[in-house]
Amino acid sequence: MKLAREGIPAPDLRETMREMARNDKQWKERLAAGVSYPAGDDVLEVAKQAYLDFFSVNALYPGIFPSTARFEREVIEMTAGLLHGENAVGAISSGGTESNLLGVKSARDRARALRPEVTEPEIVAPASAHPSFQKAAEYFGLELVSTPLTEEGVVDVPAYHAAVNDNTVLMVGSAPSTVLGMVDPIPEMAAVAEERDISFHVDACVGGYFLPFTEKLGYEVTPWDFRVPGVTTISADLHKFGYTAKGASSILSRDPEIFEYQVFDFGPPERPQGYYTTPTIAGSRPGGAVAAAWAVLNYLGEEGYLRLVDGTMRYIRRFQERINAIEGLTVLGKPDMSLFAYTSTTMDIYAIATGMEDRGWMVSKDSIPFKAIHFMQSPGHEPYVDAYLDDLEDVVELVAAGKITARGPEATYT
Repeated sequence: MKLAREGIPAPDLRETMREMARNDKQWKERLAAGVSYPAGDDVLEVAKQAYLDFFSVNALYPGIFPSTARFEREVIEMTAGLLHGENAVGAISSGGTESNLLGVKSARDRARALRPEVTEPEIVAPASAHPSFQKAAEYFGLELVSTPLTEEGVVDVPAYHAAVNDNTVLMVGSAPSTVLGMVDPIPEMAAVAEERDISFHVDACVGGYFLPFTEKLGYEVTPWDFRVPGVTTISADLHKFGYTAKGASSILSRDPEIFEYQVFDFGPPERPQGYYTTPTIAGSRPGGAVAAAWAVLNYLGEEGYLRLVDGTMRYIRRFQERINAIEGLTVLGKPDMSLFAYTSTTMDIYAIATGMEDRGWMVSKDSIPFKAIHFMQSPGHEPYVDAYLDDLEDVVELVAAGKITARGPEATYT
């Protein structure tokens, strides 16, 4: 396609785009995992209006847009409070991958300053860690050492500790892991990091704005935030269970000294100090995403998040109980939040996935640590769960009778 000689009138253009969008999937109604996080039309409207109001703002220029700088500072302060980071500081990035990359970059640069003898830096992460850590290793010149899981699919802590050596500059844990939805044993994992002064990053992109509220509601959650000695950085996605507009994650450091290693400063001798200083990988950053994050956090407040998390956990437990009641199916592990996976002990789970896809459901398949179907559920998904379960019961009967076989790729991220 070439750029048109003449522009298209705005009304015609909008209709053309709406026509194109008619081919998009009904992700919410079809229970797509991890695509978006519906929390209600009121929350969506708050985020949308704030984003539009600050649509043209560039967060690269805090001197020109002090309002957006304040939004970012206060979002980080609120997040630090949730994560028990009394001295924590940070920034808003574009998403979880960028936040995790920044955690790796910070650890690498911190090791360069404190342990210059390390010339072949390594990251130690369990096999259940997010793929963004491999991406970060390739981007920043580190080696990722992946450690095994137990038969139950959780971190093999002795093997994890055994992988740490003199080249290790970063250790990684998840809160929760992106398939089983279980918080890694962060206190045990981070103990070695604390003892040897190695950076430890908690990937709480999924759980960062959910787990603090399950704990307040009385659910038992393994400690994972800045209360754990040794944890140096935490990533938490605002645009996931913070329910804010897309393009917003947070990356926090335990204290300002650690945060300095995240920041890029293009200063002397090339330019005056502070000529070009950025706390994230991006230079220009959309002010709308920052404003929407601030607006939603303030709109919901603690009571709003508790209400949403409470409702979600209640229907998720019913969802899981009904899956477990279907002969041959089982929910894996003991999920800590609304991310979970189920498999079959008697049938090909990918055949079940095929049957559900044929009925229009958007199925997320995985293979590590188990072949499974996994979910990442938000409040807005609840109305469609019963229809899913009705279809699931029918499909399981057909698979058991040999009338459906697996088709298509075994596992995909998207």
